[in-house]
Amino acid sequence: MVVIHRSSRREPAANNEFNSILGGVITLRIIIGALIAAAIGVALVPLLVLLDIRSGGTGWGLCPDGIGSCRNSYFAGFELVGFVVVALFVVLALVALCVRLLRIVERHHGIQT
Repeated sequence: MVVIHRSSRREPAANNEFNSILGGVITLRIIIGALIAAAIGVALVPLLVLLDIRSGGTGWGLCPDGIGSCRNSYFAGFELVGFVVVALFVVLALVALCVRLLRIVERHHGIQT
């Protein structure tokens, strides 16, 4: 006895759905990587400013005439630190949100990593 398997129309649609989910997972991982790179870049800003001042630069505009004649207020450094801290919190919150979304998608669709 020969059994002929007749393929249903659902198989290609299920395959397309899996491919789109997998593409979404890959996209989320790329976004997470870019956000982590952005967090590292934001964290390096104070170091780059100090290196610029040390080499005789303006400290990215903090001291326009150099460190010898810097006439900034006492709060200029705190403003820079505040900006960096807020930017880091925003970027890291976005990383946490994307990681949570990635875990939900992987758990819902049974994707093993």
